[in-house]
Amino acid sequence: MNSFLYNIINTLFNIVEISIFIECILSWVPNIRENSLTDILHSINEPFLKPGRFIQSKILPDMMIDFSPIIALLVISFIKRILFAVI
Repeated sequence: MNSFLYNIINTLFNIVEISIFIECILSWVPNIRENSLTDILHSINEPFLKPGRFIQSKILPDMMIDFSPIIALLVISFIKRILFAVI
């Protein structure tokens, strides 16, 4: 049972991490920003990226680089380690 639960949670975390990476890469391509795939990725990733953007806007308000994906991946990794230590 624990192995099954571990695999499901690990898969969900991996999907979120990969979708953040894909959205970051697609953000560099100018013509693909208004695509249904990017809309889906944005709807998946926005709950994870929004707190990082808020923190960045408070600490570095005029920064042109968005560090929220890095913050989100660090928080996801931290939560993942805590959750797997409990399981």
